[in-house]
Amino acid sequence: MGFWISLLLLMVSLADPTGAEEFDFIISEAQKKPYAVGGRLESRFIYHRLDEDAIRYSPNDHLKDVGDDTHEWRTSAELSGSCQYGVFQAGLLTHHQFEETHEDDGWDHKIYEGYMSLTPTPRLTVDAGKKSILWGKGYAWNPVGFINRPKDPDDPAQNLEGRTFLGVDLIRSFAAGHLSNIGVTALLLPVIDDWANAELGEGGDLNIALKLYLLWHDTDLDVICFDGPDQPAGFGFDFAKNLAENIEVHGELAVRKDVPHMVPDADDLPRESREDQISLLLGARYLNTIDTTFIAEYYHNGAGYDRGEIEDVFVLKKAAFREWQTTGDASVMERIARTTRPYDRQRNPGKDYGYIKISQKEPFDLLYFTPWVAAVVNLRDFSFNLQPGLTWAPVTDLELNLRVGIPIGPAYTEFGEKPDTYRPEVWVRYYF
Repeated sequence: MGFWISLLLLMVSLADPTGAEEFDFIISEAQKKPYAVGGRLESRFIYHRLDEDAIRYSPNDHLKDVGDDTHEWRTSAELSGSCQYGVFQAGLLTHHQFEETHEDDGWDHKIYEGYMSLTPTPRLTVDAGKKSILWGKGYAWNPVGFINRPKDPDDPAQNLEGRTFLGVDLIRSFAAGHLSNIGVTALLLPVIDDWANAELGEGGDLNIALKLYLLWHDTDLDVICFDGPDQPAGFGFDFAKNLAENIEVHGELAVRKDVPHMVPDADDLPRESREDQISLLLGARYLNTIDTTFIAEYYHNGAGYDRGEIEDVFVLKKAAFREWQTTGDASVMERIARTTRPYDRQRNPGKDYGYIKISQKEPFDLLYFTPWVAAVVNLRDFSFNLQPGLTWAPVTDLELNLRVGIPIGPAYTEFGEKPDTYRPEVWVRYYF
């Protein structure tokens, strides 16, 4: 109770228009239209060269003869619009995608954002509706992003579906002292059946997310809390600081209390234990004199599985597949799928990872051309995913992208058991 009272007093003090030490920047703007419309079109082709020896390939597609390779086509359109009238603002972003795979094809329509905002003063904003949220400072991972949608670190322009919430943002600036800015964000996130925030609990649940922002000694700091009836309590801290014009460091620390952790038992059934999980991220970004950017991160995943547990998962999958081949009993595959689901639904299910990305802006004076290479390494089993790519914008509003995912590692390792031998991907985006 004391924490909530303290937070309420802080929010009231931030909203108070008085205060001798307060300093607000007011910048005059040219007259702009009260509305904006736009969007983008994208066509994406993904080719999968399959590894028939990979254990994950066999259980996932055990009822289908997909051959040596498969492909996917994804064609999408995103339409955006916003309008502003006085202190009121509204925004809308819709996503429409047609996807064709070896399993199925069809349309998917989603509202990524649809919200209304009220800004009665420059330091107070009230939001209601659906809006994108990206908390944390990491490039590849965000352990403090308890309510974030999963992101693609090598496709930063990708829009993400928002969360439905009622929120308040308060911010205040100061002219003197080492504390330049302070801000508070408070969000109420209801779960409304399958319509809103279904991943955050059961229908009728009300989740709470809070963020305290400080700009202190030219360092960005965030303190984050998240809790809900069906969610383990989460507490996080992140920071980012420029050590020089071309050197930035960042980090995140997250703690989640009493989290269920599932591992197979002696009967190959999921066994649940409860644990407090600590996740950590440390990273840096460096730009040299020839416009080469280096990004490096270390990530400890508190919800992850160690090398022995990951190996056990693959042993179970292989044994189940062989039993299905011998007996024809598909229920064994269904049972193993349930047992290993907590592992499969994590993008990176291991304990410790390294990430590095190197990109070069306009090499050999090739305008608007950026080649890059990235790698994610499981530091427990030393398997990794190597991913070279490039981005080229030959004309305004047109962008061409290419990347190839190459998972590398021995048997019974995370990336050694990926279903693809290699995975080229090319996509074209047009903005309007």
